[in-house]
Amino acid sequence: MKIQYFDDFAYARIWITGPFWQLSKAKKLFEAGRQAAPVSSISSYGLTFQLTLLGSRNHTLRAYKAVVAENRRPS
Repeated sequence: MKIQYFDDFAYARIWITGPFWQLSKAKKLFEAGRQAAPVSSISSYGLTFQLTLLGSRNHTLRAYKAVVAENRRPS
C-alpha cells in the first residue's frame, strides 16, 4: 500500500493506493484522515483501489499526519 502527499500551492491531496486485499486497512487510514480534518474524499475501487483526500494545504497536512500515525499503529 502506498500513501502519497501532493502539495499544489493552495490545495493538497493524499492518495492511498494498493491491491484489493489491503482495502480494509486502507479504509481505516482513510477514515482517520477524514476525522482529523475537514477534507473532501474520492474513492475508486477495482483490482486496485485509490482513495483520495482533498482540501486546503493545512487541513490536508493534518489529515496526512493522522493517516501516517494510524498506519504506524500495530494491527
